[in-house]
Amino acid sequence: MVFLKTILIILLVYFGVKLLAKYFGPLLLKYIFKKVQKNMENQFNPPHQDPKTKPHTSAKASKRKSKETKVGEYVDYEEID
Repeated sequence: MVFLKTILIILLVYFGVKLLAKYFGPLLLKYIFKKVQKNMENQFNPPHQDPKTKPHTSAKASKRKSKETKVGEYVDYEEID
């Protein structure tokens, strides 16, 4: 009798979980995908800062940096027939 009761409980739990997954699974997945989409949007498109709180960068500093960094000499190769 205990064996039949245990099997009945296992079957009820199995079908109950299956039924809940059928109805609430898509809702749960939709919620998870929305959260992931928001995180990806925030990662690639950070929120805009207020212009008053932006740090001021001068044009002289950016010009100075570009002149100081030397990558190398450009060499133009030609194809020989």
